[in-house]
Amino acid sequence: MKRCLFLLVLAALSLAIVAGAKPKKQKATLPAAFDHAQYVHVEAMDGDSLDPDVLPEDRQAIGNVEQGLRDWNRYSIALRRDQADLVFVVRKGRTASVIPHVVGLGGHPQDRSGFPQDPSRGDSAPGVGVGAEAGPADDMLSIYMVNPSGALIGPIWSYSLKGGLDMPAQMLLKRLRHEVETAYPR
Repeated sequence: MKRCLFLLVLAALSLAIVAGAKPKKQKATLPAAFDHAQYVHVEAMDGDSLDPDVLPEDRQAIGNVEQGLRDWNRYSIALRRDQADLVFVVRKGRTASVIPHVVGLGGHPQDRSGFPQDPSRGDSAPGVGVGAEAGPADDMLSIYMVNPSGALIGPIWSYSLKGGLDMPAQMLLKRLRHEVETAYPR
């Protein structure tokens, strides 16, 4: 009888402990920057939408992501990187593309700083040239933080998916939105 009473009390205590235990709070998988950010800037890997070196498909992806962010209504769009808390960097998938560029005064293709990229080239006159770019076929969305000098830190989130930046679905932005809303609901 004592043994049966002991087992009954033990079972009741066990149930009380299990019922009273609080579930562990899940740790957020995203950095707190997503929760604290107010302003975001969207650009391509090659620059912002006003940069002439940005390919048309990347420029379109910038516009698509900006529209998706407006629809989400969690962050405001910053016109410049230095005004943003987070920078969304996009790249439309392509295995290869042709890129026009300006040939500098010395006859050499110039990078964004105006310095020749390849001083060994034998071009002699300034003008327009053509280059090529190869890369992954999947669309890419990466999120960076910005330090006070305007340099990017990260990425703190990055995914790629075939057609992931295409309207109307924008699956990459939907994935980010789901993760942010799950980790930091409003």
